[in-house]
Amino acid sequence: MKEIIAFIDENFFNISYYFLIGFFLSSFSTPLAIFLGDKFAIIDLPKTNDRKKIHKEPVPRSGGISIYITILILFFILQKFNRQFLGIIVGATVLFFGLLFDDKYGLTVRQKFLIQFLGAFIAIFTGTQFTQITIPFTDTIIKLGILGSILTVLWIVGLINAINIIDGLDGLAAGVSAIASFFLAITAMYKGHLDLALILIGLCGSLVAFLIYNFHPARIFLGDSGAGLLGYMLSIISIVGAYKTTTLISVALPIFVLGIPILEVSTSIIRRIMQGGSPFRYDTEHIHYRLLKKGFSQKKIALIYYTITLILSLAGVLLVFGVK
Repeated sequence: MKEIIAFIDENFFNISYYFLIGFFLSSFSTPLAIFLGDKFAIIDLPKTNDRKKIHKEPVPRSGGISIYITILILFFILQKFNRQFLGIIVGATVLFFGLLFDDKYGLTVRQKFLIQFLGAFIAIFTGTQFTQITIPFTDTIIKLGILGSILTVLWIVGLINAINIIDGLDGLAAGVSAIASFFLAITAMYKGHLDLALILIGLCGSLVAFLIYNFHPARIFLGDSGAGLLGYMLSIISIVGAYKTTTLISVALPIFVLGIPILEVSTSIIRRIMQGGSPFRYDTEHIHYRLLKKGFSQKKIALIYYTITLILSLAGVLLVFGVK
């Protein structure tokens, strides 16, 4: 723990600077997103298509606009325009506009998955994917080959949907993603991936500002475009940013940090299959919805999720810092 604190202290300026940039950008872009959501009717209604929602009043679901603007400006501030970074930007852009169309008009499950897979393929074709695994405490390297591409697609699409699933209550997905961004950034910086780490720090700052408008009672929702973008960025950067050499322990870090959304999406798929339905059908049986039905408030559930994410993140970071 002392080593982690010392490392954060040593890099305090960069961490603070990019956090404040993200916070500043989101402070202006989130009200803009609310305005655009109202103006262009990108609205989450309390009841649509026979789905009764938790909220009682119409709320703009245009939060993706704020997230996208922040990410785009952070990339331009860094001025890192190599093939891999451009691929991340293009993939994020395709995903954002595709899912923003879904927020406005609604898409089928197949159409949404097509957009998600396209974003993942763009990242892979421009150099972001799992390529090999190094067994800890040994010199054994396992080349993944085509399996690396398959695992990368599953990881990206899985996390996009995992963040989307926990975006069922006010402030839940944004808060969990903010904590995850910070701890993934610290580890990425420690492993030598400064540019990627600074993007995550900026994203963390932007989410903290976004929570001012998104925490209960929310004035704006992330929408599929916002939750999808967060899942995409966290999955992409965790592939290349959490480690310099891919050991099994390093790969475990994002699983720790993103433990709650991974648990939510896994239990949802298993539950739906066991009930004889489609793993992609909508329901309100997620863990956070069950807690709500048991009488927990949205604020209390959000704080519980934040605390668990913080504990899991600390455990993951301690594990990675402890293995050189």
